[in-house]
Amino acid sequence: MIEKNTTIKNVEMFIELIKFNLSSSYFVHRGNFYCQKSGTAMGNPLSPALADLVMETLLDHVLEGIDIPIPFLKKYVDDLITALPIDMIEHVRNALNEFNSHIQFTCEMENNNQLPYLDMLLIRTAQQKIVTDWYKKPVASGRILNYFSFHPLTQKLNTATGFIGRVFKLSTCRSENEKKELVRDYLLNNNYSSSLINRLINRYINKNTNTHESNSSTHPEPKMYRSLHHVEKLTPALAKVINRNFPNVQLGFKCVKTNRLLFSKLKDATPQLEKRNVIYRIPCADCDCAYIGLTTQQLKNRLSGHRSLINRYADLKSSDPNRATEREEEFKKTALMVHVIENEHRFDLPGTKILEQDNRLNALQVLEMCHIFCDTKTVNYRTDTSNLSVVYSGLLHSITNGER
Repeated sequence: MIEKNTTIKNVEMFIELIKFNLSSSYFVHRGNFYCQKSGTAMGNPLSPALADLVMETLLDHVLEGIDIPIPFLKKYVDDLITALPIDMIEHVRNALNEFNSHIQFTCEMENNNQLPYLDMLLIRTAQQKIVTDWYKKPVASGRILNYFSFHPLTQKLNTATGFIGRVFKLSTCRSENEKKELVRDYLLNNNYSSSLINRLINRYINKNTNTHESNSSTHPEPKMYRSLHHVEKLTPALAKVINRNFPNVQLGFKCVKTNRLLFSKLKDATPQLEKRNVIYRIPCADCDCAYIGLTTQQLKNRLSGHRSLINRYADLKSSDPNRATEREEEFKKTALMVHVIENEHRFDLPGTKILEQDNRLNALQVLEMCHIFCDTKTVNYRTDTSNLSVVYSGLLHSITNGER
């Protein structure tokens, strides 16, 4: 049953791993550890799939015990819409709520022949037909991604196009001119220009009225997906170069100015020495030099390794100088140890600073080479930057020399 989706053949082990993943969410606040006892955390990649699975199980179980015909029932995650005799509404709602005490439903009934569901308003006409309209909640602010916001232009255009699509597809009770006016009013309030709005509307209409499909027999090259941080003027220029030279690469853009910057962090910050996947800099206690390193383990463990190697060499040198000299090459495992042995200097391990942190190993490796390249006081080997692309080295050379 599970072989199609995983290489784990043992069902018991698979279930045990699932339980471990679902029960190991915790966070630290003011020094106290908190573990979620019920449900899954918001933001957990498993949450949407599990919510859908739980709802399917709930409906299968509850509908078996309901002895009245239900003409239709539609579900989107935990939002349901159905039609019931008015005297059976409470009976069905109680049956749903009895399935699990942690899952409780509220009920919204048709009002003035209208019922909202997601982004759509269902309207029952006098002829007992259902028409629909695009719906927004009464408390909605009317804001979408503003045209003057710090986002890539493509994201703004896609947001506006997506809004146009929702209005045109969901508003079956409006004429085309009414849909256009609704879209214009909404987008104008979000600082999109009239000319741009008209172009987007016309493009959407032309795209959806053109039913011609290409039947090319050639197979397109598989797409590769990569992301870039959005930096005004720089990112669009880089995107043009990449698209021209690598047509199979599909780029996405990430905004560096997010709402997260506006809010204080409630969870305790991870202590510096417990951070993983970092680039760190250890200053020399006897000169202006420093050592730059990369570690994917906790920083305290990596520094412990440096300390252990330094102490072992120091102990050997104090007890048997000749033996220490003979074994120097054995201890020269890093540029840090080379500096310690050849110059008889000490490194200030407690003064270590984290320069970068990233969960992507390939990004860390590039960042490490960039920091070594830019730091003229580092004891690292110059060969440590030999794999740095000439694109980066030229740019870093300009930055190091104060050029713009």
